[in-house]
Amino acid sequence: MNTSKHERAESRKEEAVDYIDQEESDLSSLEQSSAEVREITVSSTLDGARLDRVLAEVFPDLSRTHLQGWINEGHIQLDQRPALKPSQSVRAGQVLLIAVPQAPQTESWQAEPMNLNIVFEDAELVVINKPAGLVVHPAAGHPRGTLANGLIGHAPEMTRVPRAGIVHRLDRDTSGLLVAAKTLPAQVALVRQLQARQVHRTYWALAWGCPRLGVISTWFGRDPRDRQKMAVLPDGKGKEAITKVESTQAGLLFGQPVSLVRLNLETGRTHQIRVHLEHLGCPIVGDPTYTRRAPHANRLLGGKERITGLILGQALHAQSLEFMHPTQGKPMHFSCPPPEGLQKLLSLAGLGLNKPE
Repeated sequence: MNTSKHERAESRKEEAVDYIDQEESDLSSLEQSSAEVREITVSSTLDGARLDRVLAEVFPDLSRTHLQGWINEGHIQLDQRPALKPSQSVRAGQVLLIAVPQAPQTESWQAEPMNLNIVFEDAELVVINKPAGLVVHPAAGHPRGTLANGLIGHAPEMTRVPRAGIVHRLDRDTSGLLVAAKTLPAQVALVRQLQARQVHRTYWALAWGCPRLGVISTWFGRDPRDRQKMAVLPDGKGKEAITKVESTQAGLLFGQPVSLVRLNLETGRTHQIRVHLEHLGCPIVGDPTYTRRAPHANRLLGGKERITGLILGQALHAQSLEFMHPTQGKPMHFSCPPPEGLQKLLSLAGLGLNKPE
């Protein structure tokens, strides 16, 4: 039987959405590409555990708060009865019926006028220099004012592409380059390049201390002690995460040693660079979340105080992006300088992108 054009299009949509979800996990329900019902039998290892903890084992890429919302909204049944509260204890052998909520579709996202910094655009794709402080996708707490809203406002046809065409993400307070597809075939082609690790993403970070050069290869996932954070996990747990530390320059900031670090992403896990540098004992300057071994001076740049007013959060910038054009097959290379505040911070540390390494 011949496959219809509509069925082929839906298959391409599923391929794009599935890979984006696998490559870069997020806190929001956007990671669920369609409504589904899952039946789970509680194992003996979770006997007596809280219901929200059991759900966190089943959905490791979602936050505990998000899963508690599912319970409170009536999406969870325990032995064919509605679950009452997140703290409810469960017993081994009990059966959970989980009605995974339908994700909001791109069509429901609102178009908004936005002054986008467009580096390149043609009929198939658009490359954006995203400022720090801009959330990429609508989610709980950020239904509007995101890059996706701005992209739909700029190119309404992107409502027909999953995730408004976005194929990789940047954290809210990370600046720099991001590509979005304007058509479904272009998105699928770019996703396949990401999957084959043929998209080259180079970042600059200002880190405390001096990380060693080389490849950081770890297992990676949600922090078991704090589900709002990501962490390096024991071998075999979570997903593989690979970051290359390619070069460093040494400087001094507030009397503390710092380094301007060039990094290349092999995989694109949530908060990957931030966690990997913290894992090396060299957290990113200004990072309000991953602060292990960060000197006291870090509070001058991150978190609530932000005394200097130079950066909004972590000193991390997606500086260059390379891929093959999804339809023309020609190599595409883009680069952009760090924002003014980060450049001033580098200057304070005696560093600069044009200085010898």
